[in-house]
Amino acid sequence: MVPIADKSGDKRLVAYVVSAKKPAPSADDLRTFLGNKLPDYMVPSAIVHIDAVPLTKNGKVDVAALPSPEQVSTEKAVVAPRNAAEQQLVEIWREVLHIDNFGVQDNFFELGGHSLLATQVISRVRSAFHVQLPLRSLFDAPTVAGLAAEIARTPQSSEDEELAKLLNELEGLSDEEAERLLATEIEGGSKSESR
Repeated sequence: MVPIADKSGDKRLVAYVVSAKKPAPSADDLRTFLGNKLPDYMVPSAIVHIDAVPLTKNGKVDVAALPSPEQVSTEKAVVAPRNAAEQQLVEIWREVLHIDNFGVQDNFFELGGHSLLATQVISRVRSAFHVQLPLRSLFDAPTVAGLAAEIARTPQSSEDEELAKLLNELEGLSDEEAERLLATEIEGGSKSESR
């Protein structure tokens, strides 16, 4: 594993794999295996399969000769967002990862994501979708499609529930009752602010 700076200058951990086993295990399988053995911050953000480890004249690993994860072409077709939730998640990922060319089936960690960037994604998801997802959600569902499905299964946060209750209560009031309630709330709020 080697720390490599990405386009934005952030360093990320990249694992280079030479596999004797054919077919070689997938990057997802390797990441899952490592995720069960290592803390999240030590799981590489990208796993690159190579034929052989390049060596210097002294027999040490030639880090400069290793391909960057961006140089390794993927055989997967880019799948465009299929609904509003996926589109919003794609925008969040673009902002956090500083990349444009990826699809809803691409793995966040293979695109250069790591645990620190994952916290940014989850924070933005909580704000955008009003759900309380744990950080682990992105590790368990590391694609836009998977995270969108996770969001759909997660109930909205209690703030939204309280707002919905308040709106239901207001709908049952006459205009005069709503104005009195609002005036009382504003008056109570300004008294507490002046204390």
